[in-house]
Amino acid sequence: QLAKSQLPKKTTIGGDQRLLQKQLVQVTAQACQTWASGMLDAALLVWNLQRVLSKKTNASTRQVFIQVVAQAPIPQAFAEHSCESEFDLFSIFWNKLCHEFGLQVMSQFQERPQEVASLYPAIRAASIHMLGSLHDTMQAGTTSTSNNTAWDGDNGGSSNVGILGGSAVLVATHELETTTSADTWTRNVGPEQEEHSESHLYSAGTTSSAIFHSKEYKTWQDVGLHSLQQAFLDACSARLCEPLQYMFPEGVTVDDDGIPISDILPTVPSKYDMQKLDELIRSELSLADPREGGGELSMTTMLAEVVVQMVEQFCVQAKGAVSDIGEKCIRPQDGAATEALVHDIKVAGVMSALTKSLRNAPENTFIVPYRPAANLLYEEAASACQVALLPAIYEIEDMVKSRILSPLYKALNRRVGAAITKMHYGTYFEESLSDMDGTGTSFVQKHLTELYDSIAQEHLSSLPSEYAAVVASSVATFSMYTFLSNVSLIRPLKETARLHITQDLADFELALEQLVFKAGSSLSLGQVEQGKPYAELRAVRQMLFWSGLDDKSASAKSLAKVLLQEPWIKDVRISTICNFLFAFAPDLLSSPHHSKRMRPEEYVSELVKLDGSIEEGEGIAWTTTMACCDSYQQRESANVSADIEDGDKRVAALVMTAGHELLRRRRNC
Repeated sequence: QLAKSQLPKKTTIGGDQRLLQKQLVQVTAQACQTWASGMLDAALLVWNLQRVLSKKTNASTRQVFIQVVAQAPIPQAFAEHSCESEFDLFSIFWNKLCHEFGLQVMSQFQERPQEVASLYPAIRAASIHMLGSLHDTMQAGTTSTSNNTAWDGDNGGSSNVGILGGSAVLVATHELETTTSADTWTRNVGPEQEEHSESHLYSAGTTSSAIFHSKEYKTWQDVGLHSLQQAFLDACSARLCEPLQYMFPEGVTVDDDGIPISDILPTVPSKYDMQKLDELIRSELSLADPREGGGELSMTTMLAEVVVQMVEQFCVQAKGAVSDIGEKCIRPQDGAATEALVHDIKVAGVMSALTKSLRNAPENTFIVPYRPAANLLYEEAASACQVALLPAIYEIEDMVKSRILSPLYKALNRRVGAAITKMHYGTYFEESLSDMDGTGTSFVQKHLTELYDSIAQEHLSSLPSEYAAVVASSVATFSMYTFLSNVSLIRPLKETARLHITQDLADFELALEQLVFKAGSSLSLGQVEQGKPYAELRAVRQMLFWSGLDDKSASAKSLAKVLLQEPWIKDVRISTICNFLFAFAPDLLSSPHHSKRMRPEEYVSELVKLDGSIEEGEGIAWTTTMACCDSYQQRESANVSADIEDGDKRVAALVMTAGHELLRRRRNC
């Protein structure tokens, strides 16, 4: 009421609403500073009294006066606020003061809840300034206030504001005045400047950390400001969550008979709705800005947590708006997006806009309005706000990935896997390769290049860049692992087939590079999944021409040592190496997918999941490989026509010897 009464009449009658709000913030801050100054004077009187009682003694009994006071009974009104361990006069006063302030806040809040809650930023800022001055006075052992001179000649001691008076302004962590008179840096300029000196309640050496860890602040926060803070946060949460009721409304459509159609997807918020939400977020965060909201910069994290709670509710509503169609989001005939996927992509665009707003909100709130000027305090507040908003960004990313992106790239990977498995339809047989030489079209150019182009054009181009990069990375990871697993299962693997596979690997790498580039991200193919799939892709080119088995006199253990010393061995999966060695084995050593009576694409689907994970598949592959080698040893012992058997008999022992060592290395990584 005092703040509103001090507003200019012309402004209250008519004028700009923003100017009115700004003037109200300034007047409220001045009123709270006046209130805090009165509290500071009262607290310093009690503190001074306690110091006097602690140092003065009775001339006859030599007993300190504070001991005499401690022996007297404490009044009933203050007894419940006293400390049982030791007598502390100031603590009794401070606890009683905080308790009474809390009661007054609760009584006023019941009458005018909105107005009382809006006072919290100004009261908190004034309280911290007051506690800073009180903390300095208690530490220095003086009763100086902001009206003291630089040198107190009566007691011969220095005040808490330094020799130049304004030195406190240099180190005050919450000093936010835009201009300071030169006189205020050297001396007091008179009673007319008293209201400006109240904003400099900090003294030299005061830090926010010391204030926030002081006993007085904790009592003031837990007893005095707790109810007011909770009311303020509830009001902020209500303002932030109020627009959410208009987000993602249920789509209502009726047929010709007026009967509602239930299969209509919810309506996606418009760009105007997201802009309004962005402005609301920045408006709530600006309450911590002393110039805009009249608050205090340490409120930044508190307000950011309220924004995080609002984003969590927004994500809940967005989950309800997603179609949840799963991997049926693309048409199996041509791979085009269905109507449900188009709707989900629009939802992803809304979530991307919200993520962008959260990333830019700290800078737009605390730094951009004051450029080109730079203020370290505002930069620290923006950094703290950015860290506090990270849980909201992670919540959005998890929601979009689990409900929209994951079904999409799994459906795309299933389609890519079906195209890659066509290499087992005699693509690398000698007859097929001789026919291919006449046409000049490789397997990748014929079956995969156009597929990746359609994925980039129909799906990645419609997604936001950060989400398109996720889909492209997943498709690229799955494609590399699946292509290499299928290549390793090819039997027999002649010299001509190796040359054509090498050419296909080069074309395959180029096609994936174009896919990742078209996603609009700066990520390269070598950076996908920390570069592990790409490293294996490059290593397989060298593995295809490994000539260790050409030495017919070497034993399986010697070959294993040579194999384990190859530079490419560390980048290739165990399943890929073992399946590759099977290509040189006798016919009695069955391939893993043959031993499990599965088609190659079914076996590869066990090795590489649709999300690109391979850890579970490697365990399955090694178990199957050992079973194949055990079956081979039994068949070989019973085989009577070993002389006409083709293939290298050392392969089974080589696989078992090298496989165990590779498995040990993999476990130790």
